[in-house]
Amino acid sequence: MTDSDAANPRQFEGKSVVVTGGGAGIGRAIALAFASAGARVALAGRDLEAAEHAAAEIADATGGQTHAVRADVSRPEDCAALIEAGAARFGALDILVANAAHFALLPLLDARPEDVARFLDTNLCGPLFCGQAFARRAIAGGRTGVIVNIGSIAGARPAPGCGLYSASKAALVSLTRTMALEWGPRGVRVNAVAPGHVATPGVEADFAAGRLDRAAMIARIPAGRIAEAADIADAVLFLASARARHVVGAVLTIDGGESM
Repeated sequence: MTDSDAANPRQFEGKSVVVTGGGAGIGRAIALAFASAGARVALAGRDLEAAEHAAAEIADATGGQTHAVRADVSRPEDCAALIEAGAARFGALDILVANAAHFALLPLLDARPEDVARFLDTNLCGPLFCGQAFARRAIAGGRTGVIVNIGSIAGARPAPGCGLYSASKAALVSLTRTMALEWGPRGVRVNAVAPGHVATPGVEADFAAGRLDRAAMIARIPAGRIAEAADIADAVLFLASARARHVVGAVLTIDGGESM
């Protein structure tokens, strides 16, 4: 929390937020941060039990209103239903955080058509169709809105085995900027964040299994550590806030200098 946030710890009081992939990791941290700042939060995920568990824990911790929704963002109909469910629960929606993503290490020579489809359907089409549903509702209702897409520094650099993931996140950057260009004049402000490695359970499991070398990675990061999920959440809350009112079509890198 920044000093300015400390002066207004409930800066999202009365706002309603949808977070895809909200049941764990970065998405859960984002949902917790919004709830702590006074927002009503709908957490969406393919695993409804995980989303319900996270929603209950966040409500207990913050006293806020939370709601869990089962949604597979690779399915356009789920994206539309998610936005409708959030609006029905809270009356209106103000912010969408498109966080849900698919990641797997897969050499390009081994990529099958169904692998390509899964990466693009989740990491690119999911934010598009969720964003469409959100923007259409906001525009039709004469409301303003904010979308924050969760990208990755992988979208700007290649890495072995990450070809499909990197390509999908690079496409998301382009999509974010076009969303901002087309929807900004109609009251929907769109930006993205691009995290580096984050200390989520998945990354910690990779360290433990030897798939990633913690010491070598940290040695390459000027900040001297990998990000905590709260670091990403703080950036998302900034972009969703009135303090970022003139930030449009930006991609904010949150990686401690890892990508330099």
